[in-house]
Amino acid sequence: MIRRALTGCRAVAWAAIASIAIAASLALTSPARAEGGVPIPAPAGTMWSIVAGYNTSTHSVSDGNDPHAIDLVRVPREETAFTSVLAPVNGTVAWRGWDGLSITDAAGFDHVLAHVAPLDHIQRGVRVQVGEQVATVCRAYECRNNGLAHIHYAVHRSQGGGYLGPSVPFTGEYAIEGRELHEGDAYNLHAGVEFTSTNTHNWTPPTVTTPADDPTAGDPPESDQEPVTVTEPEPAPAWTIPADAPIGGWRTVGVQRNTSVAGLYSLLEAPLSELVFHDSQRNTYHRFDPNDPASADVAVRSLSAGEAVWALVDPYVPWLPAPPTEPRQVTIRLRTGANLISWQGPDRDIDDALRNVAHFSRAYRYDPYTDTWQLWSPDAPDFLNTLTELKSGDALYIVVRVGSIWTQLP
Repeated sequence: MIRRALTGCRAVAWAAIASIAIAASLALTSPARAEGGVPIPAPAGTMWSIVAGYNTSTHSVSDGNDPHAIDLVRVPREETAFTSVLAPVNGTVAWRGWDGLSITDAAGFDHVLAHVAPLDHIQRGVRVQVGEQVATVCRAYECRNNGLAHIHYAVHRSQGGGYLGPSVPFTGEYAIEGRELHEGDAYNLHAGVEFTSTNTHNWTPPTVTTPADDPTAGDPPESDQEPVTVTEPEPAPAWTIPADAPIGGWRTVGVQRNTSVAGLYSLLEAPLSELVFHDSQRNTYHRFDPNDPASADVAVRSLSAGEAVWALVDPYVPWLPAPPTEPRQVTIRLRTGANLISWQGPDRDIDDALRNVAHFSRAYRYDPYTDTWQLWSPDAPDFLNTLTELKSGDALYIVVRVGSIWTQLP
């Protein structure tokens, strides 16, 4: 049976979170480095946002058999026109028109880039490399872009010769900038997701080889030499839940890798009943419960390293999220107001950790041990500043007076 409301202690906790959201105008963050898949088809360092996601009137089976297409605009949007369009994969140009092109990759899938003006030498049969300029974004009302300068990007199954089969979602080996855009039925799914391009000539996703891919993996090579004994290094000690971890209730959880809401729920391997994240486009909270079909659309929403979510721990069970395996540098887009983020660097004094946040006002962190909020503000008297240190993986709200880009320094 679908649960339509929260009751008892869960309702109280939920109300507390909602009140914080209204007061702070919370926003999510965005990734800055790819961890696999394909890069944004634009120069490294440029920021892009999905202005039209899956399942729109122009991204549909009936319109072009491309319900998984996305339309990308630069941040800020007025800089989109005349931006260089770079190949997102190595491959061969399969189709070239006056308003777009397609590139067939090594796996036989066609990467369609539309509403762009191909360069003169980009013709059918030409080989291109990832990071190579292949086109330029057309300005508004040109290249059939309906009055908005943007890049239409979709990956299709290929029928050969530039003829396209159905589109596929940006997941797995086609995760865009390492961020999986799972399919779903929601209209305009993934609209508002932001990326920072990492597209360069030497861009390659990490390759993971598993023994299951090779039936002979694990067999020793044939040799006349005596076998060599190899001493395996001792594994690092596994992280264990502290004996005094708080029992049940809400926790803030830092996101350590690009994934989906449902993916994070699975990765945590924790006694959780639900996750809650904030939709920065609509300034609303959304709840994912794996036992509630009504939250299926929330399950496929994307999360990025450096973001944070709320997690509801089952009653009577002690649990805290594991810290990151190692400090890392992430770049986060901070919007005016409060932003729910996670600290991915090493343990550090609060003023040192946040020293390079532009237009910083104050920071809040929830302490599940004492069920209280801790504050740090450079303008507050010392007796009010109860937040003194950030530990790796901590989630907190950062309030800024003006939106900016923040690179955490590990």
